[in-house]
Amino acid sequence: MKNPIINMSSFRAVAMPMSMVLLAVCVGCFSVAAEPQAGIAPEQQQRLELMKAKGPDASLTILPVRLAGKPWDRVTEVVGVLLEQQGLRNIELGKTPFAPADMNLESLAMAVGAFVKTNPITTDYALYAEYNGGRQTGLNELRAVVVDQTGAVVWTDRQTPQDQASKKLEAWDPMTVSVLLVQRLSPQLGLNEETAKAAKPGKMATIMDQRSGLPPENERAALPERQKAMKQALPGATLLVFPPRIGGDKVSVPGATNLVQLLNEAGLCKAVQSDQTILLKTSLADPNELKALWNLAREFRDFVRTNPPAADYALYADYVFNPQNSEQGFVHFVVCDRKGEWVIVDLQNSHQPDYQSIGVISRERCDQLLVKRLEGYLK
Repeated sequence: MKNPIINMSSFRAVAMPMSMVLLAVCVGCFSVAAEPQAGIAPEQQQRLELMKAKGPDASLTILPVRLAGKPWDRVTEVVGVLLEQQGLRNIELGKTPFAPADMNLESLAMAVGAFVKTNPITTDYALYAEYNGGRQTGLNELRAVVVDQTGAVVWTDRQTPQDQASKKLEAWDPMTVSVLLVQRLSPQLGLNEETAKAAKPGKMATIMDQRSGLPPENERAALPERQKAMKQALPGATLLVFPPRIGGDKVSVPGATNLVQLLNEAGLCKAVQSDQTILLKTSLADPNELKALWNLAREFRDFVRTNPPAADYALYADYVFNPQNSEQGFVHFVVCDRKGEWVIVDLQNSHQPDYQSIGVISRERCDQLLVKRLEGYLK
């Protein structure tokens, strides 16, 4: 990431749920013992020990995290979900940003305490963090402060790329610095491997799902079993193929014809072409590709429920491609059963190996990729 101040792609769930992204980054990151803080006053040490003793039951407000001087709600949410995954159960996201002056860490901590006194929190503690740097240098400093409900300082920390705990980072970008922050803070909150194992998705996970456009977990949980049932029903099951949507504003009847031919040649199922052409209305304007996919899935599910197919399954695809640039495009498709229940909801773009292997620059190559993906699910 050449410019972590500008490039926020670490926080965009493009190809998978954000919670999955975070888990992939953070598994094994938090087996770190709490480091004693040298030179702190006895009364602050007592406050720190009390916070550790509360463990997962402590409640925490995360004040808006500042990235290169500006508050970023996405970064704040990421820190929240990371702490939730480590077992902290009671997390609130602060709405009012704290705007610090240029000051050392000790003065910063006192200023955060004064801010909490004038902007009361409903939780036991408040966390303020800032990721500092510039356009030329990138991120190069993490500063964090925890105060209690009265504004008294509980914990402070400062990290730079030269510090020992930071040297394991492959790069200083918003995601890795968030991981570092939670890695440093978790032991101070009494969080460890055992609390992480016992952690359950909560408010922060729900926020991430809403950001990504994912439906609730209970709506997604049945997909593996439905895919298994479809696989067992093949190759005799029938699949109704609708003309794919191209570029968000037209459909391709030849695309349906070609898909049916490819699917039948592959022996996957008894594919039949729909004589009905539908142009779903799901917008492509949202930059969150995963959200666009699930919006399409919801719309197609509703269509199938209203118009039950004379087949075991129904398929609708959504293509975007650039004939001059295979890096610009995607292939989405949705398979529903005759009841309108989701069976497969799939996303492919230039970040995925299957997409890269085909080099999507035409509708025909989109068709090829779809069949390859479907084979992966069903063979």
